[in-house]
Amino acid sequence: MPDQKLCPGCRKTLLSRYNPEPVCGICRRAAEDHSISKPVWIWDTAPIRKALAEMNLGGVLALLRSSAGLTQQEMADLVPGWTKSRVTRIESGDRGTLYDVRELLAWADAICMPREALLPLVLGQSDTGPELRWTSEEQGMDRRTFNGGLLALTASAFLPDGFVPPSQVGRAHVNYLKTCADELWTRDWSVGGVVLLRQALKLVGRAKAMLDESDYSEGIGLGLIQAGAHLANCTSFLAFDAGDLALARRLSQEAATLSDSAEDSALRAHVYATMAMQSTALARVSRRRGPAREALRALKIAADSAKHHPSPKLHALIDMRTATVKALLGDEVGAHSAIGAAKRELDRGSHPDDWQSLEFVTRTELSGHEARVASIVGDDQKATMLFQRVLDDAELAPRNRTYYRAALAEVRLAAGDTTGALETGHATLDDLEKTVGSVRALKALRPLADLNADFHDRYGAVADNLTTKVASPT
Repeated sequence: MPDQKLCPGCRKTLLSRYNPEPVCGICRRAAEDHSISKPVWIWDTAPIRKALAEMNLGGVLALLRSSAGLTQQEMADLVPGWTKSRVTRIESGDRGTLYDVRELLAWADAICMPREALLPLVLGQSDTGPELRWTSEEQGMDRRTFNGGLLALTASAFLPDGFVPPSQVGRAHVNYLKTCADELWTRDWSVGGVVLLRQALKLVGRAKAMLDESDYSEGIGLGLIQAGAHLANCTSFLAFDAGDLALARRLSQEAATLSDSAEDSALRAHVYATMAMQSTALARVSRRRGPAREALRALKIAADSAKHHPSPKLHALIDMRTATVKALLGDEVGAHSAIGAAKRELDRGSHPDDWQSLEFVTRTELSGHEARVASIVGDDQKATMLFQRVLDDAELAPRNRTYYRAALAEVRLAAGDTTGALETGHATLDDLEKTVGSVRALKALRPLADLNADFHDRYGAVADNLTTKVASPT
């Protein structure tokens, strides 16, 4: 039928010529099928893995365009030397350019797609993804095959010379960078900062290179500043979760500098709320009041910036983090008042202006902050009860579950329940050995490692593994 063509994603469903989407509805819904407890990311959806395993590279291109909301022209704008007609021919199967490995890697690098995400293509298996972990009981794939495939993707002979910012930046570049920032935030809920930090730093570098070296209009320049602030803010959190507080604070400062001129009050509020969280963590570790006061100042800027923004989740996040800081400064009344304010914000329900990256701000997250306040003021029994309530939430994101499980182990130990603390600590290490890479969660278990020899050995092995993963980008 001349008016129809096959969906390039599944190569089964007929598409009408009047359908503006790159792929059929089934493929599009499969790519978007995620929740906060099991998010996907733009480069690694089930349909993309399947298309890669089947060497359907035209389908990969169309599926990624659909996930990112890009037109064929916008995809062409992202890749040096590409045109709209080239994208059309690749998606229709008329041009096999992407089957050349150099061309494939150049395309992946141009859109900042992690090379590990191409593993299904190398191995011919759609259940292989970039967050793969090796465990003796779960892996059905030969490890030598996996390592050989990964080596094929990263061999120095195929590495491009490095990112060269485009001479002219357009709306497609800005929108794609913002989409990548949103994807990194939501993917973090699933796998943690260790797994994502390298890719996030690469994206921050690209945004900065475009800001510094490319030509753009005033409007595009403002969009680039906003995208750069989004990415630096997200990457600062990933560095924080990966255990590099110094890097996190440097990135937070970069994000703050950009957000101060971004003309986006919600973005600025989110940036300063993230900065405050890192200062709060430093205050807890150092037991000094200075970082806590620094956090309070950052939260004041966040609250002032968000004053007229309608998002309940943004206001609730600021209130939650304010509660923890006030507890650290000995203001128990102020801490409980901030918890109450956060509850009232969440009682307002969801709002169209709630950002995707704030989807984790729920009643469960509020219980986690309330538990932290209780722990700080010495009410270990209440803290234990509240942390357990958090873990009872079936919709809790995997990385948050790991972190709050570590927090529960920490507070059980403080309450004198060594047996319960060790049990919870071992469950946390189970997560860290398999799917979640969070040095922040691991560090909460350090007192248990000092207490128990068996736990110490297992803790050390996990720490070595995570340190190896996070060492290269920092």
